[in-house]
Amino acid sequence: MSHDLRQQRRPVRAARRVSPLKVSIAVLVSVIAIIGLFAAGIAAQQYSQQRSAAPAAAQAAAAPPPGPGLGDAVRDGKLQFVVFRVDCAKRTLGVEHLKRTAAGRFCVVSLTVRNIGDSATYFVGHAQKAYDASGTEYTSDELAGIYANGGTEAFLQKVAPGAEVTGKLVFDVPKPVTLTTLKLHDSLLSDGAEVSLRQRASS
Repeated sequence: MSHDLRQQRRPVRAARRVSPLKVSIAVLVSVIAIIGLFAAGIAAQQYSQQRSAAPAAAQAAAAPPPGPGLGDAVRDGKLQFVVFRVDCAKRTLGVEHLKRTAAGRFCVVSLTVRNIGDSATYFVGHAQKAYDASGTEYTSDELAGIYANGGTEAFLQKVAPGAEVTGKLVFDVPKPVTLTTLKLHDSLLSDGAEVSLRQRASS
């Protein structure tokens, strides 16, 4: 019986050899697949970056260009203005008993005014306005302006054609308030020229 079992056993077949060509093709397909996945990842990342950058670019395009600020000349009617300093650190102006105290704090605006017209004109202090971020309007305190200008109001005299005067405007504003804009006028009824007091972003 054992002899019969030996006769029924099938001979063991030798393992098939894999063709080198098939191995090369499989490796090539794997490499292509990896490269494809890598490229798809890069494309997805670039698409995500473009989507995130698009709103910022649109917002920058929609933002209006910055208006004139400190050191820039603006014009209204016969007058040209250059605001070169704003100091909001003082609570009182004047000396000893001749002084004025702010209800909040004083913002002292230093500026030059040039007559660009062909006839003499006044710079009217109480025609000048200041605004905060909410749009609240503040008028100049002319009595405080006399103290700020060393006892004389630099803008009380007529400004001749081509002449320039330098002086200070004073605004009494609440302590938490930050002035953002000045509107400077040739007269009480003129349109006015705006000057931004906001800090400009550095380029």
